[in-house]
Amino acid sequence: MVPGSSPGGPTNSVLKNFLFYIFFYLILTFEVNSKIMVIENLNSKNKSKNINKWSLITDQVMGGVSTGTFKLDKLEDKICYRMTGNVSTKNNGGFIQIRKFIDPNLEINDFKGIYILVFGNNKDYNLHLRTEYTIAPWQYYSYSFFSENKWMKIKAPFSNFTKSNFYQPKKINNQKIKSIGLVAGFEDFSADICLAEIGLY
Repeated sequence: MVPGSSPGGPTNSVLKNFLFYIFFYLILTFEVNSKIMVIENLNSKNKSKNINKWSLITDQVMGGVSTGTFKLDKLEDKICYRMTGNVSTKNNGGFIQIRKFIDPNLEINDFKGIYILVFGNNKDYNLHLRTEYTIAPWQYYSYSFFSENKWMKIKAPFSNFTKSNFYQPKKINNQKIKSIGLVAGFEDFSADICLAEIGLY
């Protein structure tokens, strides 16, 4: 202790103020990082259930033979979009997907990633995001996940999305999302997945 100082002197006061500002900063940081934007929640009373916002696409548009169906369904008391079908890699195909266009395009700079609430069939699926820089149909950013046979929330960080084509920015950061796709593909299997909620976190 400095001669003439006391435990409650100026040094302790400065330290207390410093710790207070650190604590306040951490609270603000937590609030920003925990920000959530719900894009669609089929089980919210305030959300309309408009299946026309989504569309089913299969590899038949490029000569493939995969088949799929898409409908509004209810599974374990949750309303959801349900995509089922047979994915085949014959004829250079291998996918079915449901896709939603975002208009106006969605700013993502304030968020860490995208989340979905899904019920699957113990298979691998993908999220495909397209931006203003993905012009060709084969350009997108992809994230793979395993969907169990139960309701589960999947968090997909934007930093973990990978580009599909050389002529794209490497990362999706600082871009605007123009469409979101839930994809079953790239191997031969029977797809069955339900989507109840989607948003940004």
